[in-house]
Amino acid sequence: MPRIQFTTPDGASGALELDAERMSVGRADDNQLVIADDSVSSHHGEVAFDGSSWTLTDLGSTNGTKIGGSRVDTVNLTSGGAFQLGNVNCVFIGDSEEESYSGQTSTMSTASSGYGSLPYNGRLRTGFGPKVKQKNPGGALQTLLGVVGLLACAAAVYFAKQMGA
Repeated sequence: MPRIQFTTPDGASGALELDAERMSVGRADDNQLVIADDSVSSHHGEVAFDGSSWTLTDLGSTNGTKIGGSRVDTVNLTSGGAFQLGNVNCVFIGDSEEESYSGQTSTMSTASSGYGSLPYNGRLRTGFGPKVKQKNPGGALQTLLGVVGLLACAAAVYFAKQMGA
């Protein structure tokens, strides 16, 4: 059975069995193929079999799909072909169990029809909030007022003790 072997930057590795004609790959648990690494998008891409060959299509992922360091939209998966999902190194292993990784690079192509030919609309993407945490512009003023308040309380206690003595 064909599979994708992967190794994450922290050294974890695994294999994803390709047991259907169309499968989603990503970090989220609702994908058929899950790679739990922060550099892999929640719904990174889709692996499809057209009857004769396997293809991986990037679905507009944040860190991209790469071959030899170059970002690509579509990867024709050939046995032993290496590619990256985010920062995760992957190798496609074909149907034959005897085939082993040969280090050759997969070829890239752009789809002229079908799902991969549709442009990606990033505005439809949803996430867990803003990518950058917004700064609180009033934080410094609040801290300064807190320090001044504490100093005023300390001064009041000091003078109260001086008057009582």
